[in-house]
Amino acid sequence: MTQGGARDGGRLFLEGLVIVGSILVAFGIDAAWAEYQDTREAERLLSAIEADLIATRDEAAARTAREEALATRARTLLGMLAADPRPAALPDSLRTLGNIFVMTDWQPVNHAYNEAVNSGRIRLVRDDTIRLTLARYQEVIDELDRIYQDVRVQYYGQIEPFMVAHTVYSEIAMDDWRGGLVQAPFSTDFEALAGSRELWNLLTLRLELASVVLQRLELVDRRAGLLLERLDGNAPDGSVRDREAR
Repeated sequence: MTQGGARDGGRLFLEGLVIVGSILVAFGIDAAWAEYQDTREAERLLSAIEADLIATRDEAAARTAREEALATRARTLLGMLAADPRPAALPDSLRTLGNIFVMTDWQPVNHAYNEAVNSGRIRLVRDDTIRLTLARYQEVIDELDRIYQDVRVQYYGQIEPFMVAHTVYSEIAMDDWRGGLVQAPFSTDFEALAGSRELWNLLTLRLELASVVLQRLELVDRRAGLLLERLDGNAPDGSVRDREAR
């Protein structure tokens, strides 16, 4: 090979190296950019989940207070029904049945987690402990939803038909609803109602469901609190978050 040919060959080799290097650098930049984008998206996802957790804890706290009040009313009324002789105030207490036999839906705020699972973005959360804790948290959310479905079935399948058959609903409706109802020209037979075995059983079943709901609400609060602690202390890649930067 001539000297000029050797120079040309060397130049071509160097140019090839430069091209290959440029490609590798480009790939590296693209990979680093994709990694950066994934990390930022994971941060946004975890922030959205954190906001949902706080909202769900607030909802659970408010619902806990309502379920505790419901359970107290049911237990008090059962005690009055079991008393011998029955208290003179029993008819007034029976007028609170609407506050005991109230049907509500469980409305957790978990849109961010559900969207992340459905879209596959949950993979961006690389901390296995956080992902597992999220899944366990979601399990108790779903379980509580099934329990409230049981409440709904009991209300529409047993309680509502009973109240229609044995009460004048405007007399026992929830306090907040009575103002908009038309008062009937007839009255509930509270003495017969007090002696109803079916009423006793319905109150007992509602009290039982309230106890189950309260247990699950406590579990929701505990698991949400654990998640918030872990989210507050860890970044999506498992490293400790810079709280000042947040």
